[in-house]
Amino acid sequence: MSTVDQFESVFKAAAKTTYLHEAPSLGKVLLVTDLDDSQAALYLQTVRKFLGEILPENDTNWIVLHKNDYQSVKDLLEKVEQHQPDLLITYRNLRSEAWRWPYSLGEHLDVLTQVTTTPVLVLPHPDRDDSSGLLAKPPKKVMAVSGHLCGEGSLVQYAASFTPKGGKLLLSHIEDESTLNRYLEAIGKSPEIDPEVAKESILTRLLKDAKDFSEAARTGLEEANLGIEVKGAAKVGRRLEDYRRQIEEDHVDLLVMHAKED
Repeated sequence: MSTVDQFESVFKAAAKTTYLHEAPSLGKVLLVTDLDDSQAALYLQTVRKFLGEILPENDTNWIVLHKNDYQSVKDLLEKVEQHQPDLLITYRNLRSEAWRWPYSLGEHLDVLTQVTTTPVLVLPHPDRDDSSGLLAKPPKKVMAVSGHLCGEGSLVQYAASFTPKGGKLLLSHIEDESTLNRYLEAIGKSPEIDPEVAKESILTRLLKDAKDFSEAARTGLEEANLGIEVKGAAKVGRRLEDYRRQIEEDHVDLLVMHAKED
């Protein structure tokens, strides 16, 4: 490696992604239900109370869709386009009984998360026996998750906006173990590269980037005087299993993540 290449590598290694907090607009909220008018009105009050610390009553314009306001997915997308909300709130399996089984989002929510650019907040289905209990207390612990946390400024901004004053925000990065091992296996087949050195260097770099960004976000949110505690974590593991375990261990109330498929 030439001196110039070495200098470039050192320079890139020293560079860190910064974080500047800019609170996203959440002033217009569209609540999508499949309930009749009276039921939807009661559900709206429950949701507003649950999110009262995050979406202040005087600063939030609420719009509610009832079961007669749309039929098809196309109808719903047209309503979203018509109202142009900053936030969509709904639940799984609209206009379906499939909510009784925890295996799908339902076609309406599935399309909403993939087609619209509006963030979607998914709440427990109102017909669940424990729905009222789950929405009785406002969320205090919020977790933002990403397999590439470094540079995820928008994700952190939304997660911070849903963390009330006095609450706790967890920034979690899990490097997928199977993907990492596949790349390391390929590297190990190259005689020019020491596989042990490569493994240590790559792993250290990946986790350091995530930890550095978490620290930058913590500093930025502290400077924004939001009054929340921010904690970062980065590790190698199995994302779904490790996220589920972390949610349970830390008693997370709200999960913030990307929904669009790459």
